[in-house]
Amino acid sequence: MPDLIRTLILRSLPLVLCMWSVHAHAQGWTFTGDVTPTWEQVIDRYRALAEGRRSARLMEMGRDDGGQPIHLFVISDGGPFSPDSIRARGRSVVFIVNGIHPGEPDGIDASLMLARALLDSDQLMGLTANTAVCIVPVYNVSGALVRDTVFRVDQNGPIEHGQRANARNLDLNRDLVKADARNTQALVQALQRWDPDVLIDTHVSDGADHRYVMELLTTRREKLDPGVARFLDQVLVPGLQHWMDRKDIAMCPYFETMAQVPDSGLMAFYDGPRYTSGYAALFNTVGILAESHMLKPYADRVNATFELMVGALAVLDEHGAELRRARAEAARNTAAASGFPLQWKLDTTRVERLPWKGYATVWEPSAVSGLPRLRYDRSRPVDSTVPWYDTYVPGPVRDKPAAYLVPQAWREVGQRLAMAGVRFERIMRDTVLRGEVHHIADLRTAREPYEGRYLHRDIRTTIAVEEVHARAGDLLVPLGTRHDRFLMEVLEPDAPDSYFAWGFFDAILQQKEWFTDYVFEDVAADLLKRDPSLRAALEERRAADPDFAGDGWAQLAFVFQRSPYMEPGYRRYPVVRVLR
Repeated sequence: MPDLIRTLILRSLPLVLCMWSVHAHAQGWTFTGDVTPTWEQVIDRYRALAEGRRSARLMEMGRDDGGQPIHLFVISDGGPFSPDSIRARGRSVVFIVNGIHPGEPDGIDASLMLARALLDSDQLMGLTANTAVCIVPVYNVSGALVRDTVFRVDQNGPIEHGQRANARNLDLNRDLVKADARNTQALVQALQRWDPDVLIDTHVSDGADHRYVMELLTTRREKLDPGVARFLDQVLVPGLQHWMDRKDIAMCPYFETMAQVPDSGLMAFYDGPRYTSGYAALFNTVGILAESHMLKPYADRVNATFELMVGALAVLDEHGAELRRARAEAARNTAAASGFPLQWKLDTTRVERLPWKGYATVWEPSAVSGLPRLRYDRSRPVDSTVPWYDTYVPGPVRDKPAAYLVPQAWREVGQRLAMAGVRFERIMRDTVLRGEVHHIADLRTAREPYEGRYLHRDIRTTIAVEEVHARAGDLLVPLGTRHDRFLMEVLEPDAPDSYFAWGFFDAILQQKEWFTDYVFEDVAADLLKRDPSLRAALEERRAADPDFAGDGWAQLAFVFQRSPYMEPGYRRYPVVRVLR
């Protein structure tokens, strides 16, 4: 057989198998097998689904870091296909992201099946009468193109799949705020344009073994406006659970274990704005992560992901108007709020008992180390209850300023604000504004790079009110819009996922002005003579730190950094909180 023909057959086989699986079970829309199609095959299939149909359209929404197009498949019953037109018709929007981690392709196959089911079944297409469905077939295209059988060593299929990172070696589900990847920049702009009511991001979980096929992670309710949080807690999650129960698909909340095994207690995951669901929360979009369990057969995971999507559409078909009203009210409340908390922590004093379908755990000698190792005994299923920690409490509320002043020098920040749909104005002429200025007092920085940056944490600042000189061309970002929570999360320097925390302002952390010691000796002596408080501070530091007391250069630096000769921009955070 010629090599070209053999290659074409091998490339087409996964798609043929996938199509056969769906055809063979058309009545129940069931996936079978252990094969997932390539990116090219996925896009060809969506292109064929859109051809000649009034209710489907395939378009491009941006580019991958590897240069490939990222597609968006929109199902809108009878059209239209623009967000504004869909909103004008009073429809909800569900936005599904697949293959953010291409080694977890369950959603790629589930969404192909969903698209076909909606378009080929009049009954299921009825779920789109009031809801438009936007599907990103494969988000991390460059990661999907690196196919192998060895990635995801803990995962039970499919036979061949992509890798976690994209062409720039970034984990795209840690990139939503910093938006270093072209993928993320495309997604952020698409989310701003479509403003979905529900965002579904499809994944495969790892961690403890159990008898659940699906783990459901949702946006933290505490970060949503109360009306949207009520919809999540009282309508959407119960509706999804009921749907999955009817389909006989075991589903539990997504969790992390307090220790090694579930009996130690399970805690809910805190999804900060770097993640898709945490980013969605900043705009009162309900985020859902479909986390099928890694050890279940691939077909079971795909079918569970498919049913979760259909269940979400079923809930919105009945209650979509309720969510749209809650989100509209949330946008008004966000604009009118006086401030928001920036820090959150798990409340370990609030614990529930969660029914649990697990397995007996066994500790036995490791064949590798000889030390005790954990094994789940699947021959011994266990029904129990486990401690469940599902409440996060906020830190102090940070008051909103009237506006933020972003100097034009920090253009990467301005670009990301624009991507997120933030409206700002450029100052037309030099002017003086009164505002609060942060000075970085302390921080800790990761010793190793994290997603391409040295992430800062435990950031402490001092704040001073100053007269600030704004230059023509600087950005003035007014608050009082639905973007206010997003703005505070990214522009307040001590927020965990702020642009400062992600290293966008690292240049201010390096001192540029210094001194020649033998010249500055006489200047420092004169400064200490004229400033008793500075002398007292120096003596206090000498008394408390013997190493410092024995280091003449360090003492000169101590005086210099507190003198008029010290550069004013050192550790001065450039973004100003403009006062009314």
